[in-house]
Amino acid sequence: MKNITAVRVSPDGKKVAYSVREAIMTPDRSEYINQIFLSHADGSNKMQLTKGDKNNDNPKWSPDGQWIAFASNRDGKNNLYLLPVNGGESEKLTDVKTSISNYEWSHDGKMIAYTMNDSISGTEERNKKSKNDWYFMDEDVKQGRLFVLWLNDRDSADKRKTKQITKENRHIISIDWSPDNNWIAYEHAKTSRVNDMVYSNISLVNLATGNAKEIAATGAGEHDPQFSPDGKYIAYIASEDPVVWGGNQYINIYTVANGKKWLLPTTPNEGGSIMGWSNDGKYIYVLEPAKTLQSIYRLSVDGKEMTEWSKGVNDFLTSPSLNHSGSHIGFIQQNSTTPAEGYISTISEYKPFRITNINNDIAKLPVAKTEVVRWKGNGGMDIEGLLTYPLKYEKGKKYPLILNVHGGPAGVFGQNFIAGNSGSYPIAAFAEKGIFVLRPNPRGSTGYGVKFRLANQRDWGGEDYNDLMAGVDHVIKTGMVDSNRMGVMGWSYGGFMSSWIVGHTDRFKAASIGAPVVDLAAQNMTDDISGFLPSYMKKEPWEDWEVYNAHSPLRFVQNVKTPVLLQHGEADIRVPFSQGVMFYNALKRRGVPVRFLALPRQPHGPAEPRMALKVMQTNLAWFDHYLNGAAKSF
Repeated sequence: MKNITAVRVSPDGKKVAYSVREAIMTPDRSEYINQIFLSHADGSNKMQLTKGDKNNDNPKWSPDGQWIAFASNRDGKNNLYLLPVNGGESEKLTDVKTSISNYEWSHDGKMIAYTMNDSISGTEERNKKSKNDWYFMDEDVKQGRLFVLWLNDRDSADKRKTKQITKENRHIISIDWSPDNNWIAYEHAKTSRVNDMVYSNISLVNLATGNAKEIAATGAGEHDPQFSPDGKYIAYIASEDPVVWGGNQYINIYTVANGKKWLLPTTPNEGGSIMGWSNDGKYIYVLEPAKTLQSIYRLSVDGKEMTEWSKGVNDFLTSPSLNHSGSHIGFIQQNSTTPAEGYISTISEYKPFRITNINNDIAKLPVAKTEVVRWKGNGGMDIEGLLTYPLKYEKGKKYPLILNVHGGPAGVFGQNFIAGNSGSYPIAAFAEKGIFVLRPNPRGSTGYGVKFRLANQRDWGGEDYNDLMAGVDHVIKTGMVDSNRMGVMGWSYGGFMSSWIVGHTDRFKAASIGAPVVDLAAQNMTDDISGFLPSYMKKEPWEDWEVYNAHSPLRFVQNVKTPVLLQHGEADIRVPFSQGVMFYNALKRRGVPVRFLALPRQPHGPAEPRMALKVMQTNLAWFDHYLNGAAKSF
């Protein structure tokens, strides 16, 4: 199966560049690569622009629509390339030693700004070869720097002029040009560590002088600055001050001339991301989760108007991108029974038009029904989730059920295609095996507003657990489920909850647990997001050992009887591999049936296609055995 990864409409709205990802699995390779395609806006005249066995992605149109820039690792490092739309070979623009992370065209099309991480020094390379490569933790951190490349200016070596713009020792994240091409607004963090990027600030740098000034530098996390079309304002996202993980995300407007700021009204989920400005500068477009879907809202800059631009959408909309003129939007759209494809729409009205057909053959295959189900949690709180039926469901029969818990905890299950090739759990394959799959969005999930999203603070494994059990009970009451044949699975926070569940009930016959947080204090001391758990628990571990212990699944491992399949990436720094090892060793020493699928090189989830396939196959076989009585094949 292939995946659309970006849909970018040309400035005049007449053409579309899009990227398609597919898995490469040969005897010596296992990786995903993208290729870039071009079509007319009506989907005709499709043409593949890039080929080969290397990755080519992130296409972006020049403001005049004559060129497409893109990133590629065809020479070993992720560099920028330029391709003429009307025909011709691509040209390599940069030759960096590390990798280009992000880039943006200037509005006059004469420059490209990009961010690049520091390279390893000659001394560091020599020390590595001589095995003298010790280091002090958190010192000499490699930062992402801001550079500008002039397309029409060359130096004495006939290479395009390139200059590092920022002087400060900051890690640059997102960037945006001013309409007059004299300034760049950029988001920056103290270091490149993931935790520091949550607490980022925003600055403006002058292209000519390199002088920078901070325009948003509070205790909040300030992100994603975007200039208005006339250059008078900058819109950006700011968290609460101080930062609350999972908390409010506010749309701020900054006045360039005098520094005046104001907030726009909060969107329903109170946690959206900025897509861009309308071409007249009067509105901001914002994307955010909306229960099991996603919605785009249009907010007037004067704060008086907020409308749901995508109102009435019944499909799952992702990765929206406004074109340079603000006339069109490109996006990816799918639903539970229809694979994802690329779409475009005029910005004046939501009228999705499909421009790709990469998964037509898959779309013809039968796919199990998925429906939204709702129930009441404690305190009368409304909870909902997605219930996928067995493919050949027959009324009056009872079937096994798997409870699938999402990550986050501020994640959400959306109505995406259930036979997709992402994630670790093959929902459609479970349905083909005659198994119901319930995917709840308990309190703590996003898509339902900030009060709901923060309802599990200092309560992991409390009311969120009760919401999940209430959902299982709700489905059992329909008479469709055999309560003696149930399983539970989840990854990350879902792994935490699955570990918690098997320590608090024996109602599930088998569990699949991926990258679980089982010891909250140890997790906080070893992960890459040190502010995360103290925000949710409202205390550092040493300030309240009791709450960290009370909500750690490892403290209840003595209760576990359920057979457990563990999976964890050895390179996981979000939930360190040791968390899975602790749970595995405790279960093994207690004599609980347990297997541990260790995934070399993998981060917080399988990132290579063979590893993803192995995880899916193992999960399918595990539950087929324990819920359907199939012979062991794992």
